[in-house]
Amino acid sequence: MLLDGANATELERAHTRAGDLRNSDRGLWGTWALYDTPYAVKDVHRRYVDVPCDVISTNTWAVLAAAELDAGGPASSATTHWLDVARLGIALARQAIDEAGRTGNCAVAFSVNGDVDSAERRASLGLLLRALRDEPPDLLLLETMSLIREEFTWEAIEAALASGLPVWLSFRRCRHGVCGVYGQHWGGPEGDLFGRAARRFEELGVSALLINCLPPEHLDGMLPWLRDFTDLPLGVYPNLGYSSHAGWRFDEETGPEQYAELALAWREQGAQIVGGCCGTSPAHIA
Repeated sequence: MLLDGANATELERAHTRAGDLRNSDRGLWGTWALYDTPYAVKDVHRRYVDVPCDVISTNTWAVLAAAELDAGGPASSATTHWLDVARLGIALARQAIDEAGRTGNCAVAFSVNGDVDSAERRASLGLLLRALRDEPPDLLLLETMSLIREEFTWEAIEAALASGLPVWLSFRRCRHGVCGVYGQHWGGPEGDLFGRAARRFEELGVSALLINCLPPEHLDGMLPWLRDFTDLPLGVYPNLGYSSHAGWRFDEETGPEQYAELALAWREQGAQIVGGCCGTSPAHIA
């Protein structure tokens, strides 16, 4: 199954207003474009639909952060409420699919930062899930998760599952444990802690488990290791490049052909879902 690639960095790369998008983003990692330039968001979706990808992820990764910034932040300075922005994210993905004539054979995944680490964010997730009931996505993608916090992580997953939608979970992890965006290792050895968590994800009814938002070289060995613990469909979608104060620094050495070779290697290691995270483009996914 082919997942799409980056939204936020593709907005930065592909559109003439990239500087405006980046400067007004205020920590919302591309989600601000839904307030400011929704036409640009739909254009990125359409390019992934044309690849053709099987799953299009909404440009809503930081929508819970938008909720927290509602008082005095970007959300309060806009005329659109953050929950309406979440709905707009789904609508734009649907429009891109419909306009390409792919209605019914391309799914919409609602992307949200699944790293719930506070009561406020947990409450915002609950509001979000209720707001999506009338016009839901095809699945929920809780992504870029890191630590498994007993107080919040399991409640967030259970709330997502209670929506009745298929739930995909994606973690930023390698064989050494929790990783940073550049592949740096955070914390000490975990043993089989994450593997046992993967087994519990399956028991709860999660539909797929993925790894994302880390350099490609840090994926080695992760999928075979996870397969010892779970029969869930597994997937990967890594970064290419790195973030800087001047914006995303794109990896010019890993082009579409090189990425295709990497994807074949991930398939051989057991990946059933392959896509891209920050710094990837429709050309890489194709």
